[in-house]
This record gives sequence, C-alpha cells and structure tokens, in this order.
Amino acid sequence: MSHPTRTLPRHARSSIIPLLCATALVALSGGPARAGNQVWTGVSPSAKSIEAIARDPLNASRLWAATFGAGVYRSVNGGSTWTGSRTGLINTFVRCLAIEPQHPDSVFCGTNDGVFLSVDGGVTWKELLSTNRSVRSIAIHPIQTGVIYAATSGSGIFKSLNAGGNWSAINLGLVNTSVRDVALHPAKPETLLAATGTGGGVHRSFNGGLTWTQLADTTGSRNGSHGAAEQIQFDALDPQRVYVAELDRGVLKSTDGGDTWVRVNRGLTSFRGRSIAVVDTLRYFGTDSAGAFFTTLSDTAWHAVNAGLTNGVVNALASAAGSPSSALAGTDGGGIFATSNRGASWSQLDGGLLSTFSFSLAVRPSTHEVYDGSGFGDQFWKSADQGASWSRATSLFSHDSEHGVTPDPLIVSRVYVSAYGAGVYVSDDDGVTFSNPDSLSHTLTNLFVRPLVAWPGQSGHLFAGTGIGPFETVDGGATWTPRIGNLPAFLSVRSIALVVGAPPTLYVGSDSSGVFKSTDGGSNWTQKNIGMVSLFIHALQVDAADSSIVYAATDSGVCKSVNGGDLWARASTGLPAFEVHALAQDAAHGGTLFAGLFGGGVFESVNAGASWFPVFNQNGLSSLNVRALALDPAMLTIYAGTDNGVAALSSYGALDAPVAVTTELSLTAWPNPARGDATLAFTLARASRVRLEVFDLAGQRVRVIEDRAFEAGAHVAAWDGRDGDGRPRPAGLYFVRLDTGAGSRTVRLTRLGR
Repeated sequence: MSHPTRTLPRHARSSIIPLLCATALVALSGGPARAGNQVWTGVSPSAKSIEAIARDPLNASRLWAATFGAGVYRSVNGGSTWTGSRTGLINTFVRCLAIEPQHPDSVFCGTNDGVFLSVDGGVTWKELLSTNRSVRSIAIHPIQTGVIYAATSGSGIFKSLNAGGNWSAINLGLVNTSVRDVALHPAKPETLLAATGTGGGVHRSFNGGLTWTQLADTTGSRNGSHGAAEQIQFDALDPQRVYVAELDRGVLKSTDGGDTWVRVNRGLTSFRGRSIAVVDTLRYFGTDSAGAFFTTLSDTAWHAVNAGLTNGVVNALASAAGSPSSALAGTDGGGIFATSNRGASWSQLDGGLLSTFSFSLAVRPSTHEVYDGSGFGDQFWKSADQGASWSRATSLFSHDSEHGVTPDPLIVSRVYVSAYGAGVYVSDDDGVTFSNPDSLSHTLTNLFVRPLVAWPGQSGHLFAGTGIGPFETVDGGATWTPRIGNLPAFLSVRSIALVVGAPPTLYVGSDSSGVFKSTDGGSNWTQKNIGMVSLFIHALQVDAADSSIVYAATDSGVCKSVNGGDLWARASTGLPAFEVHALAQDAAHGGTLFAGLFGGGVFESVNAGASWFPVFNQNGLSSLNVRALALDPAMLTIYAGTDNGVAALSSYGALDAPVAVTTELSLTAWPNPARGDATLAFTLARASRVRLEVFDLAGQRVRVIEDRAFEAGAHVAAWDGRDGDGRPRPAGLYFVRLDTGAGSRTVRLTRLGR
C-alpha cells in the first residue's frame, strides 16, 4: 500500500513541530509565554467522592475505595496507585464495602440499587440483590460462612444465609427502616447494632436480626430517642464499648453494649457526624464540614486534625497499615487522605484515584470563565483563570453525570447543567448553587438529558436532548415543551445543532438512528443518513459561515454534508481510527475545526474537514480520551474535557503565523502505540534528501518509507504496519529512523497489531 508524503498547509505545519524544547524554535510571538501556551497543560479538576474504604484483613497493602459514581477502585500497594473497575456494576454509585475475612478476593459492595459481589478482588462484579433503595452497609458474619447482612435506606435490613444467593427482610421491631449502618459484635456476632434515620436512632438484636429493639438515648435529650445515626463502631479491645456517629448530635458512647449512653462531644466544632473509626486506642470522627477529629482511649476531648485535609466532608474513616496513629479519610470530592501521626498532617492519595471524567465543557465569552460538567459523580466545577484553578459547586443538585452545560447568553451569573437521570438544573450565582426550575411543573417528562443548546442572544431559551427526543424551554427551564414531532419513539438524543431562524432549523443526533432534521422548530422531522458511515452521532456542528454545511462526529470518524444533511461523506483523512466525541469551530479565525477523539486526543482541520492533524502532537495531554471541547476565541484558548480532567492550550491562533524555523531536525510518530496506520511527522531546517526507514528490534530493515528530496518545512508520511513486500508485521517495538544531509533522528514506535 502506498502512502504519499504530504507537505502540510501553512496553518497546520506548526501544529506538528515539537514545542517543548525552547532551543528548537524561533519564538512565534514577542510576548512572554503563559501556562499552556501552545502546549496542553492542566489535569484539573481532580476529585473523587469516597463513600467507604476497606482493607484486606490478610494483606494490609491491598485496599478498596467505594466512589460515588465511578464504581470501586482498588490498590495493591497501600494506596500509592489505584485502578478503577466498573465492569458488571449496573449502578456505579457505591455506598459501602465489605471483605470476606477468610477469602478476601470476595469483595461485596452496596450501590444505590443493590448488592454486588466480586470474586476476583474487585475487577468484575455480579449483582446479588436488586433493591429500589440504596444499600448503605454490608456486614459479614466472621464465623458462619455465607451469612451476610445488607442495610438499605428505606427498605430496612436484608439477610442472606448462602453468600447472597437468597435474601430475606429482617425488619421486625425496626422503628425506622432507613438504615445507615449495621455492625456485628466482634465476639458475639449474633448480637447486632443498627444505625437508623431520624427518630430511629440505634437498634439492637440478640438473635441475628430476627427481632430488633430500639435503644433509648439515656443522655436525656429528645425524650430518650436517638437522632439520625450514621455509623456504629465496636471497640475490638472491649466490645462492650460502642461508638455512634450521629448526623446532628456528635458522638454517642456506650460502655455496656448499648444499655446506657453518654455524649462525648467536648472539643468538637461540628456535631454533624459522617463517620467514625476505632483504631486500637485511638478514635477518629469525621464531620460534614469541619473535617476530622481524634481522641484517645480516655475520650476526654476531641482535637481537630485538619492540616493538609483540603476537603472538610469526611465520609469514611479506616485504619491504615502500621501503627494506630495511621488512618485513612475518604472525602466528598477530594479523594482519600492519609495520616501517620494521628491526623497532625494529612496527605492526599492520588495514583490514578483522583482522575476526573469531564463530560461537558462551556466557556462564557464575556468573562472567559470555563464550566466543567463532570461524569461518574465527580460534580460541577468552574474556573475563572483559564483552567489554572477550579472551584466546585457548594450546593449540588445530584451526583449524576453532567452531559450538558451552557451559560445563559445574557445573564452573566446564570448557567445551566443537564444531569443524566435528574433533568436540567440552573444556577443564578455562577455555578455555586443549583436548583431545579422544573421541580413544580414536571414538564420535562424525561429526565435522561444529555445535550443542552442555548439560543444565541436570548435569555432562558434552550433546547435539551432527552431519552425520548428534544425539548424546548423559553423561561429558563421552568416549563418545557416537547419538540418530538414524528421522531421514532424513545429516540435517545446524543447531540443537537441549532440554526437560528423563524422557525429555527434543528438537527438531532441519536445513538442508533443517525441524524434527524426539522425545519419548523421540531414539529416535523426527516431522517438524514444517506452516506453516513455510522448511526451513533456524538456531536453535530453547523458551519458558522454557511448553515448548509454540517459536520457529524460519529463512532467511525467525522462526516460532512454540504447540503443540509441530504448527503453525507466521510471527512476523516488524517484522523486515527477512534470514536469522535466532540466538535468545535472557531468562526473568528478562519473557521478552524477541532475534533476530540476518545483514545486519540485533539485534532484540527484548517480546510473544512478535508484533512486533520493533531493539535501540537498532544504534548501535555494527560489523557487521550477526549469527551468534550470548548473554545474561547477571544483568548485563543481551547479546552479539552478528558478522562483525567480538563486540559487547556492557549495561543492556538499563532498557527496562522509563518512557520517557525527549526534549528534542528525533529521526528515524531503518532499515535504511539499505534494499532492502525502510524503517522510519521518530520521537520527540516533546510532542503535535503531524506531517507525515512523502519527497523525491527533486531536492527533489520522492515520498510523504506521515503527516499527522495524534500523542501524545508514540516512533512508527514505514514506506515501501515507492513514490510516492503506488503506483509503485515507482528505487534511489537520498532524504530523509525530519519536520515538527512543535516543529521539523523530516531524514534521508537510500538505497534499493537490490528
């Protein structure tokens, strides 16, 4: 197969020149470079909401973390690195964890709709119990194999005698079936304590949960009734000593197994308890706003221990390997923190745990603020300094994945977000707090909303794509009108494009039926798929200069129509074989197009999609899984939402400047590793004869790609993974060598096979 070498158009040449080495280029502008100047920078925001932490009882280095939205993460090295797993988890909002003590490869987790089991240490999962309430606690009998308890928020407690094969409700005597925690007596596991919601307090059972008795709060408050109990901990050194973290009244303590109680709140600055841990002779208490506290066995006074703990909502506490002075704290949006000195100082654990999934992005042109709608429970963020720092919404509407975000075109403090499964929310304080304007009318009859599109120049006028088609609002989401017309039933809308007019023209892209078009604002629709290469449409972009030109991002690259969708043609030359999830166009700078590839990074086209090139060779882009793009043309900045947060690149407009002169040769290969064709990009400071070859690991020549004269500048070639006789080469490590009159360059290229 022949792959002719292409000399790039002027605009695109500088995009493949390595820019990380300052000596390699003549400056493209006279001003000082700022962060992200023609190099991708930033992996923020970084966050995970941690609901529970569990440790392998036989291997202290193995940990599991329950995340609220992203499934279960595990570490095999004490928290230095983490790997996420959602395979088999129907619901990734995980509330609790439990490890089978004799066989710790068996890990149980409770989610918002059931109990799941992994028998391979948390890699894959299988549902054991389906519930319509969240499972808040799982307890495993330490002696009787197969006996498991699952506490739910609203359906009480379930018990299994055969490792989750069958379950029975055991709620006899429970005053409140909103159960937050269930704990087994370490020495007498037929004795159980259950923490229940407001007015329920603590319940006790002496017969394995067959019957329950509400325990009186003998501290003399609220007529003897406990408040909302969040978590219960037995002291293993003396199981008659029990501690309860209450939602609004601090810490309860009993020294007689629950018969009598006292409050131990001295030193606490917040009585709103989220978690408690008894670690040998130390006790740790986590609050919903004031961070963590610790006290000793005497329980005389609590001491605030928050140095380095940058998130004050402590959902989970657990012992760490080593001394009792070591502990772990799981927070609401800050991941896990570790201490080895009783909380005198904390350090945040990352190692892959904090990677945030950015699902949607938007820029407010007037203020240049960036809004990030995150997926898998990672919440809503904004940046006022081009992504250098981020702040999180303080009053969150939900932890659902946010697939759409758009600022109001006129009201500078208003921003809209779609929460998949919860509808459309609005903030009138620039993303600090959110509310649901449709909470009274319920006119948005399908809450599985993905894209949001605002009508330019009009306040409160939006279109939303749902699981049954598009909806329109003209009052900021207070009421919605379906624009479903004659669309197929239950059409799941993945993308929307709007052409302003009276009436407007709408395009919607679906996940299985391609593109539909309406020229009357959504009353009537026509399917537009002739020539389309894939019917999964992630994004749609109407050309800013010519509304008859439409681009579609699909599972199989980019398609383009020049006649309003009547006929489509592939427009993916130069794009690697990855799904295209996002499109963006800069109308102010020559109509430059950008494409975000899931697995391939960010590419640009300066010729209306005829060819594509990587944006600055992806330097600094920490994740190539790009889900969203947003442009700030006034600041010449592009933002990429990835599986590792938001990356930013500024001064992309400098691509229109004359090509920089290199002072040395350069050679790059992308993608690397490569599964299909690998593009080989090289630059020459002066005209020269070029020999471009591929060698295997043994030094044997595999293929001569080029052997001819080239002008100075930037050039690209390609290797399809075949040798000189056209035979496919096996996966492995190869070397690409560039020889010129001015010297040589070599790069390593890994092939993954096809």
